[in-house]
Amino acid sequence: MADRPTVFRDATEALLSHPDFRALSRGHLVKVLIDRVSGRRNGNDALIAAYALEAMFRLGLEDRRARLETLLLFEDLDAEDNGLFLQHAVRIVGVAYHHWGEPDLREILIRLQANGEAADEAAFELAMIAFADALNADDMAHVESMMRDARALFQSVLRYDRERLDAALHVAVIDIVSSFAGDDVDGLADRIEELGRLLAERHDQLGIGVMPSWLAPRMGREIEWWALLRLLRSVDSDLRRESWLDAGRIMEQVLAVYDAERTVSIGGALHTLFAPRIEAAFIRSQGLAAHLQDLLEIEDWTPEERPVAEALQEQITKRAKDKFPSRIDGEDGALSELGALLQDPALLSQIPEQMARKLEGMLADKIRGKRRRLRRDVQRVCHSISAGLIDAADYGGEVRTAFDELVQQVVAFCDDRQNADLSQMPERGAYLRKADAIENDLQQDLREWLRGNMPGVGIFPEVPGMAAGRSDLYIDFSDTQFVIELKRHHGVVSQDVARRYRAQAVAYQATGPKLGLLGILELADRPGPPPSLVECIWSDSHVPEGSTLMRHLVVFKVPGMLKPPSKMT
Repeated sequence: MADRPTVFRDATEALLSHPDFRALSRGHLVKVLIDRVSGRRNGNDALIAAYALEAMFRLGLEDRRARLETLLLFEDLDAEDNGLFLQHAVRIVGVAYHHWGEPDLREILIRLQANGEAADEAAFELAMIAFADALNADDMAHVESMMRDARALFQSVLRYDRERLDAALHVAVIDIVSSFAGDDVDGLADRIEELGRLLAERHDQLGIGVMPSWLAPRMGREIEWWALLRLLRSVDSDLRRESWLDAGRIMEQVLAVYDAERTVSIGGALHTLFAPRIEAAFIRSQGLAAHLQDLLEIEDWTPEERPVAEALQEQITKRAKDKFPSRIDGEDGALSELGALLQDPALLSQIPEQMARKLEGMLADKIRGKRRRLRRDVQRVCHSISAGLIDAADYGGEVRTAFDELVQQVVAFCDDRQNADLSQMPERGAYLRKADAIENDLQQDLREWLRGNMPGVGIFPEVPGMAAGRSDLYIDFSDTQFVIELKRHHGVVSQDVARRYRAQAVAYQATGPKLGLLGILELADRPGPPPSLVECIWSDSHVPEGSTLMRHLVVFKVPGMLKPPSKMT
């Protein structure tokens, strides 16, 4: 067959588009395709191998034997393969997961994250899998947790490529769904408009060239999301009213959201997310409940949603009987600090309002007092890190308080080491000017800083149960523990470079909170000043091989080989 990628692609497309010819030549075609994939090298061969793998996947969609052959080809994929080939391959593996549901395909994607050129594509496909898992979860806790994991993965793609409209679109979808479900709808209209803009741009983007047939269902689902989510804006407003003028039409819209999985045909979690708020609105408002009752009593009111309306009426009757009196913490977030600490709306509801507001004030004062002692740049970085961890399932309550305290001190340490006069700490700071500094130097310096600024916290130079000799710090808050993994790198540490160390850094998160820190001593000969504080600290996420749980990291680099101002060019 042809040795030019476009000719090869067109030839396989011609064969696959004719069922009779495809059936006659299947055996020979499969052999040629397998040979092309197995014999892949760099250059044109890499792209031809990618097109061959795509053709095998398409054959596997209709033929069991071809499917098994394709799965074997997937198993043979390696992170050391050509990056261009893997960029195509990971997308095929991701789509195959949704068709065939093979758990091993997720593990392959996790493994292929180690390839720098394909890491973003692998993260996107893992995010799509996490999103699908969330939409198929059975209860609210799992839905919300998996939604956060999916959002964090989509965000990790955007951190490295702001032009990934598909990732941005799914972040917008998750934000809109979560906001509506949680009755946190400030700016909902703006978010929906932004989703429409992203979708229009994505359509324009996909209009260049021909979309493969096996990717068309994914685009169709994006359109389904738009059809559903643009309803949320009007339904949100309608649920806040006491009665409706055009009850029949509005009720049909509300029921379409209540039974949302009929619009977006994947899983039942949308009902799990949306139902509590919609049911609560009907319980709270006698006018809305009366509309529902009146419409059901009209015999010729027989829209498609009538069975859904009957199910809604049955559910709100049941909930009205079981309703537990509660005090919501206000749409303006009046009890945000206390709510974040308790992480239990039912418990929050049982605290007398006056006492709750007093506790909220005390907590806010304490937090403000801590922040007041930090430089503005440090506060800004800490706020950015906290926002980047919002999707981490374990980032809440006492764990969040402890982790925030640790991150504050690490950021303050980085700020101090970049701005301090090294002559004032000749011994501890000497390593920051040495070309042969090692991670142990950073470990000792950071340990002393943390011990001096966090006297009530245990700071240990190695992780219990782990091999000695590694440069790590074990931070013990009694009920919660974190690990800071420390590395040395010769050369500039970019976010791409830091990815090489993620797998080892998250290895300590097998138990306990899925939160940790990765610190890198950067040994680079710079002609000018060191990077700014903002450039030295960021958040990241990673799904390690052999796991499906998202791990979250705060990554910081400490510039070494510092020069006095007189030697900078």
